[in-house]
Amino acid sequence: MLRTFILFTLFTGSIFALQLNNLLNDIKNDASVELQQERQRLQEFIQNEKEQQKLLNEAKTVLANENKRSIELKKTLDKNEELLASQEAILLEKTGDLGEMFGSVRQTSADFLTNYQHSLTASQGESKEALFEKFSNSKRLPNIEELKSLWHGMLDEIIKSGNVEKYSANVILNDGERVIQEVTRVGLFAAKSDGKYFNYSNDMKALVELATQPEESGSLFGSDENLFVIDPTRGTLFELLNNQPTLMQRVNQGGVVGYIIIALGLIGLIFAIYKSVVLNLYLSKIKAQMKDLANPKENNPLGKVIAVFKKYKDYDLSDLELKLAESILQETTKVQKGQSFVKLLSAVTPLLGLLGTVTGMIATFQAITLFGTGDPKLMAGGISTALITTVLGLVAAIPLLFTYTYISSKSEAIVSILEEQSMGMLAKSIK
Repeated sequence: MLRTFILFTLFTGSIFALQLNNLLNDIKNDASVELQQERQRLQEFIQNEKEQQKLLNEAKTVLANENKRSIELKKTLDKNEELLASQEAILLEKTGDLGEMFGSVRQTSADFLTNYQHSLTASQGESKEALFEKFSNSKRLPNIEELKSLWHGMLDEIIKSGNVEKYSANVILNDGERVIQEVTRVGLFAAKSDGKYFNYSNDMKALVELATQPEESGSLFGSDENLFVIDPTRGTLFELLNNQPTLMQRVNQGGVVGYIIIALGLIGLIFAIYKSVVLNLYLSKIKAQMKDLANPKENNPLGKVIAVFKKYKDYDLSDLELKLAESILQETTKVQKGQSFVKLLSAVTPLLGLLGTVTGMIATFQAITLFGTGDPKLMAGGISTALITTVLGLVAAIPLLFTYTYISSKSEAIVSILEEQSMGMLAKSIK
């Protein structure tokens, strides 16, 4: 047993010693591999460093060469500038008075180009814009042939500006359609086709129909196609006409206050017309009743008063007088019903106009506070509201005041007839 234990111990110890030897060998091998890898990395780093240094040297060489080239180019540029200045001096000396002529040609061409781009004649025939633009931007002296072409172009424009001509031209209608129509042009002042007026648009290279057409002189002198409305400012007034607001646009400028004034004015005017018709019918029936006092009718105030008289004619004079007074009062109330409403509206509408004026001026002052007075258009909205509401208030109040006076006079006439007839009937009953 002891022998067996000793043998087992020796066997186990030999195995453990063998494992330690293997571990030591593995560590030595790993260390050798790592050392080899480190040496390889170091070698690669040294190689890369040499390559980077080489690239750096090459870049420095290129930079030095470019600096030298830049210095040489700057010297060449300075020499060229000096040469150009000397040549310009020589050119100026040789041109003499021609330089002034060249400046005059450029200036005149530029002026003609500006006028031509907004001229109605640009819609007729071959465009001369390129000709005038060529001379206005030219950097050299024109020769005699070029000057003649410029002269002929200017002369042609001057002649056209004094002629009335018919020709076919590209026109753009308000719906955006581009068509070719026969146009009648009156100098530089108007272009008309199919009864409509056009302005020339240089951007569209065509005649553009005016959104707002001017009032035709034909409305005053007949519908003669030979009659024209002309614009002596060569299109400026027609452009301003496009910006002129229509009646509905002006009403819209009045805002909510303006619409309230219009509504009250229409309501008051309709009621006043209705009341006028009713009072006139009363008067006509009263006049018919006055021709037949013996047969009173209930369809008019006088007939009702006569009926009351006949009903109570046997009463005492004081009682009869009270009954007649009561009947006249009832009829007077019916006749004068609604008059105070018309009077109220005739007083309220101008006050509403004043309210709109105040609110409009407040908006104007707010715009001035926020944006200053540099742009008048920013203040135009408030001023338009102030003015339009004032106008609407007056327009509504004036006819309401006239109609109130009219219906008031009619009602007073009816009441006067009733009182007069009642007094007559009382006088007859006394006799």
